[in-house]
Amino acid sequence: MFQRFIRIWEFLAYSLWLSPLLFAAGGAVLAVLLIQIPNEAANGILPVFWPRFDQLATVRDLLGTLLATLVTVTTFALSITMVVLTLAAGSLGPRMIRNFMGDSKTQNALGIFVGSILFLITSLMLMGDASEIAPALQVVTTAGIALFVVCVFVLILFVHHLGRSIVADEVIQRVGNNLEKTIASASNTLNDPIRAAEKAQITLPDTLDIPDQEALYANHSGYVQGIDYEKLRDVAQMQDICVSLMVRAGQHVIKGEIIGQISTTSTDETPQTAPATCQSKIGDHILIGNYRTAMLDIEFALRQLVELALRALSPGVNDPFTAIAVIYRLGRALPHAMAFRYPVGIWRDGDDTIRIQALLSDFTGMLGAAFDQIRQSASAKPDVLLPMAEIIESLLKLAKTDHQRIMLRDHARMILRAANRDIPEKSDRNAVETAINRILRCQGNTPPSQ
Repeated sequence: MFQRFIRIWEFLAYSLWLSPLLFAAGGAVLAVLLIQIPNEAANGILPVFWPRFDQLATVRDLLGTLLATLVTVTTFALSITMVVLTLAAGSLGPRMIRNFMGDSKTQNALGIFVGSILFLITSLMLMGDASEIAPALQVVTTAGIALFVVCVFVLILFVHHLGRSIVADEVIQRVGNNLEKTIASASNTLNDPIRAAEKAQITLPDTLDIPDQEALYANHSGYVQGIDYEKLRDVAQMQDICVSLMVRAGQHVIKGEIIGQISTTSTDETPQTAPATCQSKIGDHILIGNYRTAMLDIEFALRQLVELALRALSPGVNDPFTAIAVIYRLGRALPHAMAFRYPVGIWRDGDDTIRIQALLSDFTGMLGAAFDQIRQSASAKPDVLLPMAEIIESLLKLAKTDHQRIMLRDHARMILRAANRDIPEKSDRNAVETAINRILRCQGNTPPSQ
């Protein structure tokens, strides 16, 4: 259930329409409430110097003018938003659009514009049946003027924010912050299952070795968006089975593909019937969709940063400084990923029986997702390879296991081989080789006792 909630929340959080819809409802409700305040009460609230409106026709004309102006302002704001999204898609990548659409400042600014428009429209509608000699509504008029002034200043701040939001360094920091939040959230959820699997040295079976009568098949084609391990454990405990999952969030599966194994632990049910009775119940807790989710898929969040570097390194752009900024931002996030020290997690029931054992993202996969494509694209650019070597050296000193140190040194050797193969200048190759030799000589810190 929690995984489904996250998927729904991500859909809503990265939608441009939700915040304006809420502000619109709030604007209409505010108009209904303020129009009930009599002028006598308003005159006691407003300062002496504040102008009073004696004729309802004057109020209607004023609010109508403010409404027309705000509609123009909102149209302008939407226009420049589309321009920014177009520029972001062209220079930073189409997958960056979701980050702009999910920006709370952009959503709230558009919401303030739409909410003010609905306030004015609702106020004019409620004044529609009033006679021309009816007393003017002082509070509604004052609120309409105040909202208009607020919208003018919000427009200025909105344009300033959009101008800053398309700067590459700003995008890198924002995407990097989202990546660190994703890693921290996943680490809090999966830390105990990972440690338990590492202690027990659990390994998963190969899909080629799974008998047909024990196979778990994918119910749909698409990306695994999330897996509710807690619910799966409850299902496995209820059916007295053990489920081994060979898929994790972010992987693509095809309907009918083997994604796991169902093994029975009870003599009341034969292995031939267990998968058939549990297939649909297990499938309900494996969320499969047409796109990957950044809030549940760490490697997808990593690849959003990598995409910025790859576009910057493309021949049409040739901006190594953006790629270097991405490398340093990855270096800030990857130490948090070292908590994923084992590629399997296990979930036990109250009797300490293993009910779920599942493939998980680990530091090795995250390191490859972060550096492989950048290294391949920058194999002839020593100004990019040297920061990668610098980050790997720093990570090596923070590594928690011998396996993590081995993988970091392997990446260092790949950087050296790429430099020797593609960098024509000998002095540049020597600079990269010197940096890599520092990594190979570095012993790293002794891992803390577990």
